[in-house]
Amino acid sequence: MNSSNFTCFFYGTLMDSIVLKRVIGGYYKGIQKRQGILKDFKRVKVKEAHYPAIVDSKGDKVEGLVVYGIANDALLLLDEFEDDEYQRKNVTVLLRDDQKTKAATYVAGPNMSLDDEGWCFSTWQQNHRKEFLENLAIWNRIEKGQRDAI
Repeated sequence: MNSSNFTCFFYGTLMDSIVLKRVIGGYYKGIQKRQGILKDFKRVKVKEAHYPAIVDSKGDKVEGLVVYGIANDALLLLDEFEDDEYQRKNVTVLLRDDQKTKAATYVAGPNMSLDDEGWCFSTWQQNHRKEFLENLAIWNRIEKGQRDAI
């Protein structure tokens, strides 16, 4: 197993601790989290979905979560979770103390249908989190079955 650690910036459903734990499993232990801001991006709702994507948008900013200590295998699980709708991109995130850090994040892919409507984390938690976690449990069983078959 590769012992490399990565830093990621999450701005949507992965800011929820339970969602992140269910996606990366046992790799959740040992990670550290801090608030961060990604400049020159905008968070928008994905059409016909209850999750967001980010797109380049000069002058805008996205608040999110910087997560340190992501193991290589956990990053691969995150890639599976984000699927080919998103593209992993390296970005620079501003931390609350005006320091900057490099991080990987997932941006909207070229074929993703987006709304101009913004996306609110607290609204998602209140209105859509329960259903999302139920769907995530199904995804986990399917993905685990596919990994076990390899």
